[in-house]
Amino acid sequence: MKKIAIMTAGGDCAGLNSAIKTVVMSAINKGIVVVGIVDGFIGFVERKYIVLDKKTVENIETEGGTILGSSNKECPFHYPSKENKGMFEDRVKDSIKALKDIGVEGLIVIGGDGTLDSARVIHENGMPTVGIPKTIDNDMVASNPTIGFETAVENAVLAIRKLKTTAYSHRRVIVVEMMGRTSGYLTLYSGFAAGADIILLPEIDYNLNVVCKKVEEIMTSSKRYVIIAVSEASKESGKSETISRVIEDSFEQKRYGGIAAKLSEQIEKITGFESRPMVLGHLQRGGEPCSADIVLAAKLANSALNLLINNESGVIVGASNDVIKKISFPKKREARLLDLNTNEVYLTAKDMGVCFGN
Repeated sequence: MKKIAIMTAGGDCAGLNSAIKTVVMSAINKGIVVVGIVDGFIGFVERKYIVLDKKTVENIETEGGTILGSSNKECPFHYPSKENKGMFEDRVKDSIKALKDIGVEGLIVIGGDGTLDSARVIHENGMPTVGIPKTIDNDMVASNPTIGFETAVENAVLAIRKLKTTAYSHRRVIVVEMMGRTSGYLTLYSGFAAGADIILLPEIDYNLNVVCKKVEEIMTSSKRYVIIAVSEASKESGKSETISRVIEDSFEQKRYGGIAAKLSEQIEKITGFESRPMVLGHLQRGGEPCSADIVLAAKLANSALNLLINNESGVIVGASNDVIKKISFPKKREARLLDLNTNEVYLTAKDMGVCFGN
């Protein structure tokens, strides 16, 4: 193998540049040229390529985001037609041919479940492909943890610690909304590490009366404030999730959001205690990666490269208990949820008296 390509797609996170650097440095040492595909599947379809060398990737492992750019809407087998507005085309085969025409023999795709589903299609259409899982949600069956999760937890914890000081000063209830989609990993781990009083997860429908009683219990004690960590997809028992918008041409059409504002208003109305919502949003994705994400990304990237070199593709490389593993590209996209019967963080928080709204 003399030339490979690499791309990042889907929502960005910390640690992606460490993966890119590892692939480039390891490949060059093996005499392999690395082509970077710019802006995810946009670059894949529209032939936006750059050659990556040692100078290009110098010191990028400590930078957040991705030097290659990304996009979380475009799908190569359902790509917007330029000639027929409102219509879509399958651009996989001609895009693979374009890569092969410049000598690319294998592809490494770094992304979430939507991105790696497209990677599966690319592999099935004749381009040897290996996937690397990344998402701050930590909800992919291929790896635990995923690239970006540890840094997102740190970002959220730091934010909540800052919110505690203003909550204390004004005797307020602060409702902190976090990403994570339908999986509660990010909210649970961030909320627990930051000392949240109440943690609301997608895996447990909460009872509003239970939440409000806990708020009253805390606010009438010697403590001056309450911190509630709530996942964006959490919902009250018997109710639906709070949806901020629907994006028709995206991998993830349904976008969660607004639960903090709704819950904050309800709490203030029922309890009489002043409450404020805070949506951490993309702050959780940003900034430089923590050491754990730099190391994890490098290990997975090196493993992915070696698989390609050894003519093994059609797989995703992930981690489990610090051991590298691989699985075939799944045909079905399925989020990994918290197992509340075995997750030690949840069980510990519950024993310590943290309220989960049930």
